[in-house]
Amino acid sequence: MSIFNSIFGPNKEKLEKEKKEKEELERLEKEKRDREEQERLEIEKKEKEELERVTKEKKEKYMSLISELDKDNNWIIDLVQVDDYTKILKKHQEKIIEINRDYVQQFVQVSNYLKTKRNSLQSVFEILVKTINEGGTYTSFHESIDFHNYSENSKLSLMKKVKEVTGCDLQESKDIVNDYFNNRKKDKNGNYKYFKTIDDESVNTYFGILNDDIHLYNVLLVYSFNMIESLINNDMISFYEIYERFDELNMFDKKHERDLISQLDNLNEGLGDVMNQIEIMGQKIVSSIGDLSMITEESTLMIKEGLESVESSINTNNLINTIQTYQMYKLRKGN
Repeated sequence: MSIFNSIFGPNKEKLEKEKKEKEELERLEKEKRDREEQERLEIEKKEKEELERVTKEKKEKYMSLISELDKDNNWIIDLVQVDDYTKILKKHQEKIIEINRDYVQQFVQVSNYLKTKRNSLQSVFEILVKTINEGGTYTSFHESIDFHNYSENSKLSLMKKVKEVTGCDLQESKDIVNDYFNNRKKDKNGNYKYFKTIDDESVNTYFGILNDDIHLYNVLLVYSFNMIESLINNDMISFYEIYERFDELNMFDKKHERDLISQLDNLNEGLGDVMNQIEIMGQKIVSSIGDLSMITEESTLMIKEGLESVESSINTNNLINTIQTYQMYKLRKGN
């Protein structure tokens, strides 16, 4: 054996062995990383599929609530039109003028209010459908967090507050705070907004408020018909019972209509805020007309004859039964 081989041969073999061991170790580590990555991807896939399944089930459940309000699926809420009220008013306007000319203007104002309320219900319905389709809506912080009390030096405190109020995780809360300091996502009043994911509790609450408001619309519409027919048929007690309550609600001086228009203007400021306004206004209506005696068989017949006289498509019995059924439902729920 040469001196060279005796010196370098064993070292070469050792190096080759170490190289092979290193390559084998790297191969094993790569296989481990590949397995872990594959497992991670499979877990993410399962989580994504589960999220999609849950989201689909929720959306289907929510869409069934929408279908109850839009049975023909034309994206227009199923509400009785106000046009027949105007027809009855025109039909009897000469006799109404003989009794009191001012009543004509006041009844027209009632008609305008009912039309505005119908438009309001449709707009709220549309934005509720949009919220469900998009999985949530932008909501203002202005009632829960005053961002102006925080500076860039107190970002961490603000992040904790945002996390507490919204239920977002730390990263989402951080993004919200950064968006605020970068002057993004503010409404026209300078209030900061964040994307609030829709949940079962919110959906059920919103649909409950909307159903209550539809019920109040139907009640006001029936009482509006009853008010005119009572006046024309000299049932002045029934007439003044309704008239005085409508007057309490400012339905004859446009204030109630302006409140509704204000609701429509604020729809883009946050669905939750608007729903709160609707609920408060609904409570005012209930407190004003809630103790009015329900429509009697005699007044039902009077309204029915009045609607038939203008060839109305409204089924009086169905409309009043709907009101009575909903009232019984609310009583059973203890509301």
